[in-house]
Amino acid sequence: MTNVKEQEIKVPEKFLDDEGHLKTEELLKSYLALERKMSESKKTEDEMPKSAKDYHIVSKNPLIEADEEINEILFQHGFTNDQAQVVYDLATDRILPLMEEMVEDIATDRELQGLEQEFGGPEQFNTIARQISAWAEKNMDSSTFNALAKSKNGIMTLYQMMQGKMESPLVQGRGKVSTVDDEETLKKLMQNPKYWRDQDPELLKRVEAGFKRLYD
Repeated sequence: MTNVKEQEIKVPEKFLDDEGHLKTEELLKSYLALERKMSESKKTEDEMPKSAKDYHIVSKNPLIEADEEINEILFQHGFTNDQAQVVYDLATDRILPLMEEMVEDIATDRELQGLEQEFGGPEQFNTIARQISAWAEKNMDSSTFNALAKSKNGIMTLYQMMQGKMESPLVQGRGKVSTVDDEETLKKLMQNPKYWRDQDPELLKRVEAGFKRLYD
């Protein structure tokens, strides 16, 4: 039998006999006990909670928080904590963006309905929209037009320009008036959801006043 003390392997004394030989049986028992303990530890980490209230969910987005009713459903279907966490993560990564897109679509539909009512119906608005597009193509740079055309208020601004109620320096060749908000700032403000989706009164007033200062 090989004398373990003669080798470079450092073996704990409890696994060696008085002559320095390896106690294989003791070593095997210790290994099996360690393996069983590790297996039980892993099982504990991903076992079923005692109740739905014992789920520990880490939210990745403040809009997706742990819900008692959902947790109860997950618990009734035998979801472990890790599996329940995956459900919430999927909701954040996949479902939340779809919901936000739906909200944007709804806001766009409402804006379109508002414009159609403003101009007397869908057909009349479509006619006006084509006229505005044709006018803007000849008289305005595409970036400014695209920024204004994203909202009802922006389209109404374009319509007023086309009607001559709000003169554009791009058409008349005049220099811009010095303002607090320049054209690029106004474009960014109009891309803010508070402007095109929430119709924030203060933001609407600021953008309208900004364009009036630029185009009057």
